[in-house]
Amino acid sequence: MSEAMKLEKEFNDYDRIVTFDIETTHWKPNNGETVAIGVGQHESGTPGSTAQYETFARSNHGISDEQDLVTTAFSYIDELDGDVLVSYNGIDFDMDFLAKRCARFDSAPSPPALQTSGQHIDLFTDRKAACDAGEKWPSLEDCLNSYGYPIPKTIWNGAPLDNSRFGDEFGPAFLDIVATGDERAIKQYREVLNHYLKTDLEANIALYYADQGVSFDPVTLDVPREFTTELS
Repeated sequence: MSEAMKLEKEFNDYDRIVTFDIETTHWKPNNGETVAIGVGQHESGTPGSTAQYETFARSNHGISDEQDLVTTAFSYIDELDGDVLVSYNGIDFDMDFLAKRCARFDSAPSPPALQTSGQHIDLFTDRKAACDAGEKWPSLEDCLNSYGYPIPKTIWNGAPLDNSRFGDEFGPAFLDIVATGDERAIKQYREVLNHYLKTDLEANIALYYADQGVSFDPVTLDVPREFTTELS
């Protein structure tokens, strides 16, 4: 798998990089729903500190349900007017999951223009193809580590938050808290969500540049945060 973690790529000379990531309660769209969508942008050649990140979830940005969530996030991606959309497993998982969830909506939003025009670079695709049959596919964290970047850590209620724990515990708890309307508790959960998504988005950007041999100075990857929230 070591060969699949590092890649030497020559992408086009894009100026504005847009990245996204989704968080769900289950990896199967029939069994789960979208909890949050993170979107980031970075201008090539500028410090990592200039990157901007937004988290879209219920109870912010005027979002009341999953349809609002996806519609608002897709619109925001288009408003950024980026040159390329960058993700890690965003084609086969994220966009596919969202498309299947959108099929359930009364009015399905159109995917971002960068997706429909083919300007979507999935950093996972070539890595998956480089793996032998039966070989474990590299995670985003594996790839970061191979380039010497720190592994981001979001500690929630005493233990690291990862995809599995997010789907089983945090995601459902967040949705339950939102349903109560308790703004103080919602704020606590949103702080966890913001950090968790921001580190993933920054990791996407860092990996995009690393594959091209371009340096990038992350801001949050090496800053672990610990959060404690009340359970719903």
